[in-house]
Amino acid sequence: MGSMVAGEIIAGIDIGGTKTQLVAMRGGITLADRTEATRGWRSHRAEEDAAALVSMVREAVDGAEPAAIVVGAHGCDSTDQCRAFQELIAARTGGAVLVLNDSELLLPAAGQAMGISVIAGTGSIAVARLPDGTMLTAGGWGWFLGDEGSASGLVRDAARAVRDAMDRGQALDPLAQALLGILDIDDPVRLGKTLAAEGSAAGIGRHAPALFAAAEGGSAIARSVIDAGGQALALLVRRLVDRGAKGGSVVAGGGVISRQPRLMRAFEAAMAEQVPGWAVTLLTTPPAFGAVRLAEALIRGDLPPQLPRPAIARTVLADSDRRMR
Repeated sequence: MGSMVAGEIIAGIDIGGTKTQLVAMRGGITLADRTEATRGWRSHRAEEDAAALVSMVREAVDGAEPAAIVVGAHGCDSTDQCRAFQELIAARTGGAVLVLNDSELLLPAAGQAMGISVIAGTGSIAVARLPDGTMLTAGGWGWFLGDEGSASGLVRDAARAVRDAMDRGQALDPLAQALLGILDIDDPVRLGKTLAAEGSAAGIGRHAPALFAAAEGGSAIARSVIDAGGQALALLVRRLVDRGAKGGSVVAGGGVISRQPRLMRAFEAAMAEQVPGWAVTLLTTPPAFGAVRLAEALIRGDLPPQLPRPAIARTVLADSDRRMR
């Protein structure tokens, strides 16, 4: 099967809450590297999404049939959800298909086989696999209930902190002024309704840069919100370690933590307190390339053993299928 890696097309796809990146390769040569808005194609109706994804792949490789497709999907937060989406994609292709949570692409993208992935982008979640393949998650509850440390969660918490400061009779600080400015309102009482009217995590999260700008501008409230976000992300890791996660390595990624050093520093400081001894790495490679690495491993038959079994078209990968039994 090793010879297949050089000659066969593989595809790695990262479906994030905001954007989707597809990378197709053959023999180490990139055939396609495309990024588009997730909302432009994803309906959150599984069968429609599977069909749209397969069409996207085929268009990227001029109608060819990839030998392996690995997908990291935002919203696939359990083994059953991932398996169901995997089967729908596999039914429409002739190759091998593996679907994971999008955060699970971080470890292979960073060259790690075992550990905990932490995404802080539009939303936030921590994911690990036990050695027996059991998927562990913490967080990922959406901006209304959680997603602390994410773009949407940070904006929500910033508005809440401004509200608390006003209830204590404090004057508007740079954070409050920044939020009023970007939301185009002049009355702080309208903060909640205005944010809710954004209607989505992506809509709310797009205002996160104002929080970090306020922190740089001297807002103590903004800095406390960011520090609390880092603590919350470290707590997700702590909970997975308490539930048996192994590996000693944490890879962080996602739009907000990769673009905002202040949040990454807060996360690292909190990790040193809550989970001492675990190494923390900020991912600098697009997660889609983690999917590509897994696709290469899939057709070689050497996927990390804790990952779930892929859906495999026997006519394409019969030998690999036997090795994975």
